[in-house]
Amino acid sequence: MVGPGTGVAPFRAFLQERQEIGARGKTWLFFGAQREESDFYYQEDFTKFIADGVLTKLDTAFSRDQEHKIYVQNRMMGASGELWQWLEEGAHFYVGGDAKRMAKDVDATVRQIVEQQGGKSTDEANEYVENLKNQKRYKRDVY
Repeated sequence: MVGPGTGVAPFRAFLQERQEIGARGKTWLFFGAQREESDFYYQEDFTKFIADGVLTKLDTAFSRDQEHKIYVQNRMMGASGELWQWLEEGAHFYVGGDAKRMAKDVDATVRQIVEQQGGKSTDEANEYVENLKNQKRYKRDVY
């Protein structure tokens, strides 16, 4: 799940439901915002989800907390090997939030990860991502 800013709200609800019904399986959230201190929405909830085993991994990116901007797609690239492994194991990939920049950048990053980690050509990587979409394993709720 990739949910920068308020785009993370549906993923919080998704994790609440998983907790309520006792669903198992790995979950991974990439969350990004400008500043951790003021913009880490639902931080307590996500910390509890990690402690309870509802959320397996949480990677955060706060773009204005340091001189060099760090975005969710940077965190995805930093974990590209593991992210590729999850996709190969059947993971679903969801993106919520800003359609103008973030969603486009995340999509390009997914394609780059598939190309690099999967040893695929650009055309093969694009086909792989389109297959994820056709299989309903890659969904976007962007605005």
